[in-house]
Amino acid sequence: MLARRELLKGLAGWMALPPAPLLAPEDERFLAEQARRVVLSARLRPGDLGGGRRNETGCTIHVPGGNMGYPAFWIRDAVMMLGDDLIPADELEGWIRLICSTISGRDWHVRPGVEVPAWSVPDHINYDGKATFYPGSYETGDKQGGKPFGKYPPLDDNFYFLTAVWRHWAVTHKLALAQSVVKTASGQIRLSELCERVYAAPPSDAATGLCVVGDVETENAKDFGFCDTINKSGKVLFASLLKFVAARQMTALFRALGRTDTARRFAREADRIRAALPATFAHTSGNGETWLHAATEVGNQPDVWGTAYAVWCGAVEGDLARALSRALARAYRDKTAVREGCVRHILTTDPVNHGLWQSATSSPGEYQNGGYWGTATGWYIAALAQTDRAAAAAMAHDYIAFLRGHMRPDGMAEAWEWFNPDTGKSTNPTYVATVALPWISLRQAGLLGN
Repeated sequence: MLARRELLKGLAGWMALPPAPLLAPEDERFLAEQARRVVLSARLRPGDLGGGRRNETGCTIHVPGGNMGYPAFWIRDAVMMLGDDLIPADELEGWIRLICSTISGRDWHVRPGVEVPAWSVPDHINYDGKATFYPGSYETGDKQGGKPFGKYPPLDDNFYFLTAVWRHWAVTHKLALAQSVVKTASGQIRLSELCERVYAAPPSDAATGLCVVGDVETENAKDFGFCDTINKSGKVLFASLLKFVAARQMTALFRALGRTDTARRFAREADRIRAALPATFAHTSGNGETWLHAATEVGNQPDVWGTAYAVWCGAVEGDLARALSRALARAYRDKTAVREGCVRHILTTDPVNHGLWQSATSSPGEYQNGGYWGTATGWYIAALAQTDRAAAAAMAHDYIAFLRGHMRPDGMAEAWEWFNPDTGKSTNPTYVATVALPWISLRQAGLLGN
């Protein structure tokens, strides 16, 4: 029962559930079918070929998209498939053990100016089971990392790993895996102890617990893999939200393990992060709208995805959550953040850089610097539902129309990774997070009927 309560409360936003589903039953069935099909299309059993390469990891993995445009096991993308019955528990255990095998308890000095700190989780794992800790390549040796992808690995994968461990316990109601000794790149360790070390590894502010990244020119670590072409510095929002979620999950897991003191420590961590979020990231503009900003230094701009996610996961509550919901509703209605039910990272009206990020390596209007993504759609709709149910329902219908309007002959939606309706550009069809994550996020928010 504890696992079930935490499953419903901890990750679905700790918010009151809306009274009725947003979508008609036939639209729900369509979305559920598309989610299952797109996840299956990205599945590779041991020995299967994908993207011209063979899965030699020894376990069944899922790559980010069915088109095999990203031929490796991406930790964050895989974890975004969890939360429904799309991934069996035995496959998830294989993922967890695979990730563990790449984590080292020793610092790795890759080359001058590139450092992988102890207990870092990789960005992705190649089909041979070797780890790439940085975006931008499939290099597993000393050529990875550095400009423009950072001195240190992205921060978010550590917290996604913890979510994977928690999710396995939440769905199996069994503690055997968390209590087991697992193999890592530097030896053996109990998985629960590894979780503690992985949680503590990303750099954070001592006073608040919020995640921090250093100077763009000398460090340029990425806080969130879906912003790995975006440069930020100072305290960063999205990684801090993921850390908050992980702290709540570890609170529940360690309580179940009987580790009461450790559970209390994680609970205090979550409370500390939540308390620091408003003063650090919430800004009210001249037009009276309140947004959470992406960072405190470079990238100090309204973060559309981060604002929606903060409301969805329950990191913000009360008056602030409602104010953020209203800002998201206006951005939806004014078409400054959403097109066809898909979401930009940054407002088209953002004053800092004319609707673009302050500092980015991706081109204007493309990818993370102005493309529209389905990845954040479920978070956004759930945040809207807090104050504007009509807008939430309208956006949900826009999203379903987007999927139905771009169907392939085989009955699957194109489901691009991102697209831009103003330029006609799009990439990576059958991208799993475009379909599966909205389905999962809306179910966890109680916005679907089944």
